Amino acid sequence: MKLRYSFAEKEECQQIHEYSLDILENTGIVVHSEKARNTFKKNGAKVEGKKVFLPPKIVEDHLVHVPSSFTFNTPGHRVTVGDGTTCTMPPYGATYAKKNNVSHLAGREDFINFTKLNQVSSQMSMACPYVLEPMDVPIDFREKYKMAMCLKYSDKPTFSMTQDGPSARESIRFAREYWDSQDSNILIGNINISAPLIMGEGTADVILVHGEESQPLMVACGSGLSGLTAPPLPAANFLISNAAVLAGIILAQMVRPGLPIVYGFPLFGVNPLSADASPGEPTTALFTMAAAEMGRFYKIPVRSGGVFTDSTYLDYQNGAESFMNLFSCLFSGVDCMMHAFGMEDSLNTVNYNKYILDEALYSTIKHYLNGFEVNAVTLMLDAIKKNGCTDNYINMSNLRLIRKHYAPYPFKNTNGEQDILEETSAVIDERLENYVAPAFTRAQQKHVEGYLPKAFID
Repeated sequence: MKLRYSFAEKEECQQIHEYSLDILENTGIVVHSEKARNTFKKNGAKVEGKKVFLPPKIVEDHLVHVPSSFTFNTPGHRVTVGDGTTCTMPPYGATYAKKNNVSHLAGREDFINFTKLNQVSSQMSMACPYVLEPMDVPIDFREKYKMAMCLKYSDKPTFSMTQDGPSARESIRFAREYWDSQDSNILIGNINISAPLIMGEGTADVILVHGEESQPLMVACGSGLSGLTAPPLPAANFLISNAAVLAGIILAQMVRPGLPIVYGFPLFGVNPLSADASPGEPTTALFTMAAAEMGRFYKIPVRSGGVFTDSTYLDYQNGAESFMNLFSCLFSGVDCMMHAFGMEDSLNTVNYNKYILDEALYSTIKHYLNGFEVNAVTLMLDAIKKNGCTDNYINMSNLRLIRKHYAPYPFKNTNGEQDILEETSAVIDERLENYVAPAFTRAQQKHVEGYLPKAFID
């Protein structure tokens, strides 16, 4: 017995796809990269100025090359995307860090700490150089710092740098040299096509580089705010974003047919009173479930967001919105979940304590969605008959079964928030104290020293 998932009808997905083809053929998409426009044109697209028009046949012919699954291989880890499990990905892009209700501008120490937490977490599949912005690193060195320190402190698959084409290529080549791996999928690029229907020069060039370097790519369009940069209705916002994502996917396949792709859809709800993005608004969770359906329609792995909340405190709103968004990810069966643990304040802050709480929430929801089996063994009819009407079930064998099949809340919370902060803080401190770094060879040290000034090597 378990929950059964059903969100969209096949006809609804087909209609979204057909309308997306109409948009790409007749409205087109603005592409600011000349090299990308030339690639589109070479492969049969119509180009007028900076606008590219894609006939349906070109879209359909290239979509069939996208694999339904792929695998990352690093020296320490093997992670498959599209095998029915959820690839959890770290927090992404926060500028503030918080611990024990004290918020501060994120820095180098926080970057290293969260990279270590991602490495040791049994529930985190990947690492991420964008886990937060180390604001005490000068901007001229920050991208290289994040890439190098991410690889030094974690041997899990990670992300490329996607500021522009050259930064993406440099990070891919640095990771290959660092791990001495030329052929494996080791990095994934995360690009975002702007709404409405604009592919920036840097975005397009990153797509081209990932195709040329044969590294997986996550193609998203998450900037569409209903009534501002996207139509006001959720369905129309989803449609225009789907068209934009398809354009990015097709460009990648033009460069390298069969390039692993993740269909990305971090669309957010909107606060109609302030005209701000609202990750905690319920429509965010609906967009996640719609994206999961479209991914299955295209037979492409899907990415969603994670524990989104607009709250700035560990309060009721924080828990409710985090549960809603995390549940939508796991229930709909997304293949990749970014911002897996620790995010709050509309993605502006990564919270140490919440990271631990979100891990527990993740386990709770997985347990909930697994349901329970009903068969001759689990119904225990013989034991019920043997015990009869008045006997009890107190014995060690039953205690072991109870501990296996029930998963209570792991924190005491006897004195409210202070207990939660103390318990989660103790878990964080223990993990950081017991962290064991991946092997750091002399060759790797030389690569880092040749890549980053010594003053910024932690």
